[in-house]
Amino acid sequence: MITLEDHKVLITGATSGIGKSIVQRITDLGGDVVLVGRNIQKLNSVIDELGIGNQAEIIFYDLSTPKSIKEELKHLSIEKKFTGFVNSAGIDITKPLKLLKPEDYNLLFNLNVVVPSEIIKELTHKSIFSSNGGSLVLIGSVMGSLGQKGKIAYTSAKAAVNGFVKSAALELSPKNIRVNGISPGIVETPLTEDLFSKLSIEAKQEIESMHPLGFGSTEDVSSLVVFLLSKHSKWITGTNHYIDGGYHIH
Repeated sequence: MITLEDHKVLITGATSGIGKSIVQRITDLGGDVVLVGRNIQKLNSVIDELGIGNQAEIIFYDLSTPKSIKEELKHLSIEKKFTGFVNSAGIDITKPLKLLKPEDYNLLFNLNVVVPSEIIKELTHKSIFSSNGGSLVLIGSVMGSLGQKGKIAYTSAKAAVNGFVKSAALELSPKNIRVNGISPGIVETPLTEDLFSKLSIEAKQEIESMHPLGFGSTEDVSSLVVFLLSKHSKWITGTNHYIDGGYHIH
């Protein structure tokens, strides 16, 4: 049985969808969470909705712009050091090559690689992170390994996540810190529901047919996340886990 008692996990993208489900699963299993973001009201709403006030804390941070988070992490690790990190923040930009601007790449790479890198660099300091090691999980996308029209910037950023995971796993292994990636297919969230509401029934069915096992749920992804955070995955690092209903082999 998976338990996350004595775990303390930093999480980005926690206000909805996959990130919110991850917060719920971690706290249900006894872990503590620190939610990172710039919308304090939304973060507090998640804490209130899930009833996890005694297990959650908040750090104000604009995830679109790299900056130091060291002092906040040091303050929150005084009583209990961190054991994990989940980067679930993300945004989708769909534009053909002729319309892409440098700002689009900057935003996507900051959210997916640069900011997580800065956070991990400071989080894994010996004064902040558990001396027993722990686990870092970066949420990517199946599109990081595939191509699609209009997704050049997005797929490039998600592919970079896969490369970051491999190299970071090697660098952090002496500290017994594992680094793994997760590549979901289409997961049913408020964001995808809004997208599908603008499509015809036939278009949605065509997209779903590309997932042999159908669309996923946020719980499908959060279940894999808590496994990778737990001791049950203690010999797994540097990997990219597809969780896409078979999309990547279709």
